[in-house]
Amino acid sequence: MVDDCSSDSSYEIAYSICEQNKNFKLFRNNRRIGALNNIFNLLHTKVKEPSKTIDVIIDGDDYLYSSDVLNVIEEKYFKTNCLITYGSHVSSKGVQGKKYPRFIREFNLFRKYFWYASHLKTFRHDLWLSINPQDFLNKNREYFSVASDLAIMFPMLEMAGNRQEFISEILYCYNDKNPISDHKIRRKEQILSAKEIRQKKRYNRRIFN
Repeated sequence: MVDDCSSDSSYEIAYSICEQNKNFKLFRNNRRIGALNNIFNLLHTKVKEPSKTIDVIIDGDDYLYSSDVLNVIEEKYFKTNCLITYGSHVSSKGVQGKKYPRFIREFNLFRKYFWYASHLKTFRHDLWLSINPQDFLNKNREYFSVASDLAIMFPMLEMAGNRQEFISEILYCYNDKNPISDHKIRRKEQILSAKEIRQKKRYNRRIFN
């Protein structure tokens, strides 16, 4: 967990939880750097077996739908030998989530199509490590501060090809009522960043063991 300069008691609450469970690690930033920069820093820590490690991204104002979510994810990777998953989530608008059509996957057209690779986002760590870090940066050579989901998922979807899975079970609760969500207060910037990410060079499909 990382506290990106919160102004409330988030750090103290997280710290008390981490003190009771040594499986958790807590980081506290000296300056605010944004979601994508934090994700990059955390996921570039050394991992012993990248091909056997699954990364799961959970935003700070959201939460997992049930206690068996990680079991569902584990089973999906074992049964399908996939490299990446996305799926169904619930919000104030109800249940949302769709699978990319076959022709989109076959012809690598993710950046030209509707955005489906939403919560819950999981991927094999070696797939993540195959992304060029420069593709996380905008034209000003700064980490994208909005639309970071696209910057993260498009390269991996493209490299994974058909080794990707849509999980229809609800795994994630998306808090779209948060008054400071990007889609409410930074919508124009979000649209411009998404356009820039979609215009980046797409990745070729890669072979992973």
